[in-house]
Amino acid sequence: MKYGTMGYLVCDKGILMLKKPVRENDPNSGYCVPPGGKLETFERGLNNLEGRTSSVVREVEDETGIKLLNPILRGVILFDNKDRTFPNWPNPDNFLVYIFHSENYSGELKSSNEGVPFWAKDMDEIDSLPKNPGDKKAHEWMRDGRNFFGVIKHKGNEIDEEGTWVDFYAPST
Repeated sequence: MKYGTMGYLVCDKGILMLKKPVRENDPNSGYCVPPGGKLETFERGLNNLEGRTSSVVREVEDETGIKLLNPILRGVILFDNKDRTFPNWPNPDNFLVYIFHSENYSGELKSSNEGVPFWAKDMDEIDSLPKNPGDKKAHEWMRDGRNFFGVIKHKGNEIDEEGTWVDFYAPST
């Protein structure tokens, strides 16, 4: 299993997205995604509660030039890719992804080898962008506005509706 982070920055300019280049061994090849990436070994673990947050800040800034300020964990998704078929990823791994939300940032957009960043005007525009079927489900869960954890399971190229689930919850006060 691999571990990652994803950052949704929503501000007056829109929602930060990244257009990924077409390349081998990338499950998001050619798609539009929220920026994020791999959780490094030093960012994992029970005794490293800030690890996931530092990962999303680092990954978003590396990919887009934008530094997230005060990101808040909104959800956790297990992308169960055991029965999934990818055109550009011959040996898919499962991914556990921590989803963060922020409304504040510093910096200016810049491209990287991970893709070209841009501002989508709203969630409706994001719905129309080319993306993985699992990302469509993740956007739906983010749009709900509640915190969540869930599993996105696939059969071939499509989402397995019976194996996919989400639980929404309110943060404890």
